[in-house]
Amino acid sequence: MKKALRFMVLPLLLAFVAGCSKAPEMEMANADKAVQAASSSQAAKYAPQDWEMVQDTLQAAKTEKTAQDGRFSLFRSYGKSKGLYEKAAAMAAAAKTHAEAEMARVRAETQTLLNAVKTELDSTTAMVNAAPMGKDTKAEIELMKQDLTAMQQTLTEAQAAWGRNDFDTARNKAQSVRDKSMTMKTQVEAAMAKKGPKGRMGAKPAGKSAAAPAAKKPAGKTP
Repeated sequence: MKKALRFMVLPLLLAFVAGCSKAPEMEMANADKAVQAASSSQAAKYAPQDWEMVQDTLQAAKTEKTAQDGRFSLFRSYGKSKGLYEKAAAMAAAAKTHAEAEMARVRAETQTLLNAVKTELDSTTAMVNAAPMGKDTKAEIELMKQDLTAMQQTLTEAQAAWGRNDFDTARNKAQSVRDKSMTMKTQVEAAMAKKGPKGRMGAKPAGKSAAAPAAKKPAGKTP
């Protein structure tokens, strides 16, 4: 009876050993696929802590597999590396999810900024266009209009960057336009306030009015 049991257990034991000594090819492929997907979602940028843990776990799996590869075939055991590859795949999937959520948040935040800057630029443009243009202010206003055209081009570039998910570039360009627009608006407001509601930007101050003629003395009585 005992001899029969030994014959039954031995094949199972050999099968178990053979299974553990087989390289985790499927787990490696799954981990690689998951990591590539996380990378495509820019996990390194939008979920950096998750991404770092994925890389550490993946490296540990590779190190363990390499160690087993160097052992005699009958003594190889890939169970630990298999588990690490499976863990790396799961962690990569989580990193992808977190990165996509963070990217969506940044995308919406940047869109809000772009809308606000467009409103600000439209307001400044309207103010410059409404500014009275005289011979003393024509050159100054024309220069402002050229600057506004350049700012509009920069804002268009920011919107294009947003469309290709380059949110850093979009934010930097939008903020540059906002700063320049607000500076220009402040300059126009200050100039108009200085001249008063009926004044003109850059107009020369009016000269002193001519003195009123002296009033004639009333004729006195003749002595």
